[in-house]
Amino acid sequence: MRVFVAGATGVLGRCVVPRLLAKGHGVVALARSEANERRIRDLGGEPRRADLFHLDEVTDAASGCDAVLHLATAIPTKARSTRADWALNDRIRREGTRNLVHAAAQNGAELYVQQSVIFVYGDRLGEQVDEASPIGERLAPILESARDMEEIVQSASRDGLATVILRFGSFYSHDAAHTRMAFEMARKNQSVVIGRGTNYTNPIHVDDAAAAIVLALDKRATLRGDVVNICDDEPATARSIAELIAEELNARGPRNVPTFLARLLLGSHLVSAVTASVRCSNRKAKERLGFRPTYPTYREGYRAEVQRWLQSASA
Repeated sequence: MRVFVAGATGVLGRCVVPRLLAKGHGVVALARSEANERRIRDLGGEPRRADLFHLDEVTDAASGCDAVLHLATAIPTKARSTRADWALNDRIRREGTRNLVHAAAQNGAELYVQQSVIFVYGDRLGEQVDEASPIGERLAPILESARDMEEIVQSASRDGLATVILRFGSFYSHDAAHTRMAFEMARKNQSVVIGRGTNYTNPIHVDDAAAAIVLALDKRATLRGDVVNICDDEPATARSIAELIAEELNARGPRNVPTFLARLLLGSHLVSAVTASVRCSNRKAKERLGFRPTYPTYREGYRAEVQRWLQSASA
């Protein structure tokens, strides 16, 4: 297959492109600058210059491709963000998605894959959920665009486009900005958790997330209109992850920051999202995709990434 990738140079895209090439797929990737074009060529893909927010340009760029992957995001990486900092990410989720599903439909793609987030389940107070569970009724403001994004894809599916929505857990990798930030803070004995840190999160190593995307292409004939959770085998509390990182770095354990103070320091919109507590099942991914994570839990994954980070920092 020839696969069109939006977001090829992001943390996830950089892992997806080599895996696609290794499986014998051709990769065409959206590039917004000369620097992006160079990075895409370095990864082994064919860059095509287009503006994600220009419908005709995106449609032309995706021509001749059998699948379209929407992996583009613009998640703020600074410690404190305002709602304005999330505006580009919201636009990518809404306008970018509309343009990409149009491009996929116009070019007769066999599959459209949408990267979404498990955060759309909202705060379930630790409840177990799966793909049959409804999207949360009251989402944090920065997640409303994710709900809208999924609705755009589902509408395109009802109109005849073969789609799959992959709801990913929280990415981690030594070269991901938020993971590096957590490692750096722990090494300085500045690790913190918000509140008691007992809220459940659903981690997913970036390599395993990339593997799931390739599996979705392989299983495209059986996934039409589907939604699949992609996360580790075991949900983890925010505190358990922070304690493991500190242990691996021989640092002090995390300090508790009161939720009200975290809202002042980080922004209430972000705190509402990251302190939500929900436990997600990846059973459907295993049954429908044959998904078998290399890092089944955060323990194996974070230990490996701490070591990679230490090696890269000393290089």
